[in-house]
Amino acid sequence: MLPRLTNLLARLALAGALASGAALAQDAGKPQYGGQLIYAQSGEKFTLFMGRSTDQSGQDVWLHACETLVELSPQNEIKPLLAKSWTTSPDGKTVTFKLQEGVKFHDGSSFNAEAAAFVFNEAKAKKFIYLPLLEGFENATADSEYEMSFHLAAPFAALLPTLGYRPLCMFSPTAYKAVGEAGLATKVVGTGPFVHTQFVKGEYTIFEKNKDYWQAGKPYFDSVKIVIVPDAATRTAMLERGEIDRTVQLGDLELARLERNKSVLVRTVPSTRQFYVVLNHKVPALANPTFRRALNYAIDKAGIVQSVFAGRGAALMTAPTLMEGVVGYTDMRAPGEDTIFPYDPDKALALMKEAGYAFSGGVLKDPQGQPVKLKLFTPRGATKGDYQIAQLLQTFLKQVGIAVDLTVMESAAFSSATNLGPNDAKYDMALLSWGIPTADPDQPMMYFTHTNAWKPNGANRMFFSDAEIDRLANVAHTETDPAKRNEYVKQWMARLLVLAPVIYLPTLNLGLAGRTYLKGDEILAVDNYPAHFAWFDKGEMERQGVKR
Repeated sequence: MLPRLTNLLARLALAGALASGAALAQDAGKPQYGGQLIYAQSGEKFTLFMGRSTDQSGQDVWLHACETLVELSPQNEIKPLLAKSWTTSPDGKTVTFKLQEGVKFHDGSSFNAEAAAFVFNEAKAKKFIYLPLLEGFENATADSEYEMSFHLAAPFAALLPTLGYRPLCMFSPTAYKAVGEAGLATKVVGTGPFVHTQFVKGEYTIFEKNKDYWQAGKPYFDSVKIVIVPDAATRTAMLERGEIDRTVQLGDLELARLERNKSVLVRTVPSTRQFYVVLNHKVPALANPTFRRALNYAIDKAGIVQSVFAGRGAALMTAPTLMEGVVGYTDMRAPGEDTIFPYDPDKALALMKEAGYAFSGGVLKDPQGQPVKLKLFTPRGATKGDYQIAQLLQTFLKQVGIAVDLTVMESAAFSSATNLGPNDAKYDMALLSWGIPTADPDQPMMYFTHTNAWKPNGANRMFFSDAEIDRLANVAHTETDPAKRNEYVKQWMARLLVLAPVIYLPTLNLGLAGRTYLKGDEILAVDNYPAHFAWFDKGEMERQGVKR
């Protein structure tokens, strides 16, 4: 029997549980005008053009300047935004939106049905990165000045939450035609409450108040500056000194100290963001589902939660890919187990033997008698804990005789290396995290595990393909009966447990910390941190000695 690594992990973990998170939003009060919000993020923006990026941190950038037709509330409810209302035809194939009137893009051109239809039709023509999410979309038409229709090949159960996904925001067709994607990669031109004025790649982005914003009285800040600070400890120190007003992706080991600071409010929530290991199915060993299940059993997820996230920054998965709060979620754990694929290195070795592999002298050999060696690509600091998890993966897999060559890459290089198609990808495994910003299973079913979503078009970096998985995704995509749709989703999850296309790892708890004079900002489980309608309590700000 193999020795388990729990004791090792326990020694790595800090003793004692950290305090629980505070409320999700600052106390309400009468908004005050003025000031510049400084918000520190961890990740670099590779492009600001939303047609070519689904970068999570980019979504907090876009929401300042670019708005969607609808949006998700903190309770994951659909709310009107640039669309006032909508109706669906009896056959479910046409959805007609009534748009806000009198709205202008930041370049002075009008937002109307013609502009909205252009964005979606261009997304289809140019194969924008989010196009797989719009499976069945045929075209959009401007029926009148402020009425636009979506024409679909079949009913689309998740159309509204998908339209609330921030990369699908409305950019100016006039600006797009003038400067193209390359021009909009460094400048966002939308209808939002702030006008994008500066972008220094890898350093900062600045927005100025949109004085002609269509929602009267908003926004409250004069400007917003988003700065890139990759190191969590540095961001925390800047917040404590009052150099920034808020930050995200907090170091879990620093939370207790931050929570004792009366000038700082710390909030944490469960999220839809899950770590996972991409397994490249073009690699012979990783094409075998029995071998992939074995890898899942070889990893101590509970140990990762304790050692990397101090027992509070992440939670164990209870279903493959989906989590509580997402439509159709079902707890898929076996009775008595605390997670899917619980840590069991002996079971891992038994499955590897079943797959034709032999373990001897601490080395796993493939059916041809060759030692198993795998390359693992990982970023460092793109998502909190990523590098530490990669190191532990290397240790766990060594326990079952697999030598892992760890390749650590800076964020831009890692993003490029994991966005290649099947003939160009160089990784055997890659550590990533995945969120579901629509809170609907349609996104992972169509964009993550579907054969049509193989990179470079979607997010299927595994080059995974299964006819039944695709069939279930397709029927759930068009099924409008919630009960029937949930059953398809459950069948999809059950098959994922059999095929194990990835190694499933813990789900992040999101953290947001801000100075207590910052009011009205939010943290959403879909991994967004809106503050575009927040404001400063200037009296409290002065009391804390922060002048800006």
